[in-house]
Amino acid sequence: MTYVYTKPKKLFKYLEKSKVDGMLDHARADNTRNYLILQTLWKTGVRNSELRNLKKRDIKKDEITVCGGKGGKDRVIPIDASLWDLLTLFTADLNLDDFLFPLSDMAIRNIVHKYQGDEDVHPHTLRHSFAVHCLKSGMNLRSLQKILGHSNLDTTAIYLDIVADDIKEDYKKIGW
Repeated sequence: MTYVYTKPKKLFKYLEKSKVDGMLDHARADNTRNYLILQTLWKTGVRNSELRNLKKRDIKKDEITVCGGKGGKDRVIPIDASLWDLLTLFTADLNLDDFLFPLSDMAIRNIVHKYQGDEDVHPHTLRHSFAVHCLKSGMNLRSLQKILGHSNLDTTAIYLDIVADDIKEDYKKIGW
């Protein structure tokens, strides 16, 4: 019998909410646009390319419409009132077809790196952090799948492994 060794899949990196809050605080004190970029990545879970392609017309009172996301799919992502307020103020002088953040992938990466502190953070790290935070907060896996734009629920279910590990760590802290 032949055994085939398969390398275990590397778990993705994500940030705890407190780390993201630190990045946001740093950006808020430094630059409004950069703060809004980080907020949008964190509170929506959009990909870097999707963020770059957002236009003013994609912003509604309680949602963002991602047009032509990965695989050419459109989807709607709910947003909270505070993000909507910030986006509305930031885009007040834009035309409906203007891009919110007309920047390159590298420029957005550099913005994220600027506020990363002692972590190695990329825009996709904030997407992972969003997903883990949503699940830890009790969001339904199917809802998260729709928000992230995953075709397969198994792709979204990967985040459950991370949440399960956190639960085990929290359980170990209990003094029996």
